[in-house]
Amino acid sequence: MTSPQTLLVIDDSEADREIMALTLGAAFPDADIYRADHPFLAKELCAERAFDCVILDYNMPDMDGVTLAAELRADSPYLPIILTTSVGDEMLVAAALRNGVSDYLPKSRLTAESVRRAVDRSMNLCAQSRVIDEQRSELENFAYALAHDFKQPIRQITTFTQLIADGVRGIEVGEVGQHLTFLSDAATRLGRLVDVMSQYTLLNQPPVLSTVSLNKVMAGVQAQLAPYLAERGGVLVAPRRAARFWGNETLMNQVLQNLVVNGLKYNRSAQPRVEISVALQGDHWVIAVRDNGIGIEAEYLSEIFRPLIRLHTSAEYAGSGLGLTLARKAVVAQKGAIWCDSAPGEGSVFHVRLPTAQGARKTASPPQARAA
Repeated sequence: MTSPQTLLVIDDSEADREIMALTLGAAFPDADIYRADHPFLAKELCAERAFDCVILDYNMPDMDGVTLAAELRADSPYLPIILTTSVGDEMLVAAALRNGVSDYLPKSRLTAESVRRAVDRSMNLCAQSRVIDEQRSELENFAYALAHDFKQPIRQITTFTQLIADGVRGIEVGEVGQHLTFLSDAATRLGRLVDVMSQYTLLNQPPVLSTVSLNKVMAGVQAQLAPYLAERGGVLVAPRRAARFWGNETLMNQVLQNLVVNGLKYNRSAQPRVEISVALQGDHWVIAVRDNGIGIEAEYLSEIFRPLIRLHTSAEYAGSGLGLTLARKAVVAQKGAIWCDSAPGEGSVFHVRLPTAQGARKTASPPQARAA
């Protein structure tokens, strides 16, 4: 990080203002140091000049330092701001950090070294924030472009599938009609998935939550995994109990698909088996996905949801190392939790905890509304 070129000291006390200017001069001998004795003058200077860092006092006339920091940050989102004060507590520091202050220094601890560290730290923090925001903006643009490019071939698949279905209507085509239906349904699901994943996975926008039927989700999972189950000679047992939870149907479809496929893939049994059950615990449903696979050693249970963590080589089991990471992210976005119980050779049980539809509405209602 390069040394700051211009610094601004804001303090209504002339003595404190000069002490801070001298301390900054000792810490950064080549920097130009400006002074302001009032918040309004400070705002005028910041409008006229781009400062590398601002050091301001908390107690000032007409406007305290926290309020001034918020207004300066509104105009310059990446301006490093350090708050100084002779009195203060943790509540003040917390309020300052929430309102755009980068760092905090008690006046009783001012030294050239402490000021230098605080300025360097604040400048680094704000520079990193700028880079992150720019990268996020680029990612959003990429996500929109990707979603747009994906939707066009999906629409073509849907359109030509329907044209083929219309062309063979009334003709005996055996299983072709059923295959066309599967193809059309798959294209529809893919279109929904592109919408949700572009908004949620790439853009980090919260998904739309509503009442979801677990039976409906399971019906989709069974239909989509039917070919893979046949290929693996596996068995998928759906829950016997009906459940309606608060979540996102598309995301939960992907979560359960991922857990079922993992149970079938990491499995050396003669007949891979995944059984899904559900139990009500207070205001939450807990979905259990149990398999008879190879299991996971205890020391790795806390690692499996981290990105790019693979417990086996690609030669043993193909995979990206992101499936469980995205599954956890999807569950957390639905106000839920996911964890795993497992032991080598005994299979694994993944638990997904989600609020009931009634519980979610009750939590969302303010206390006075519930009382009424």
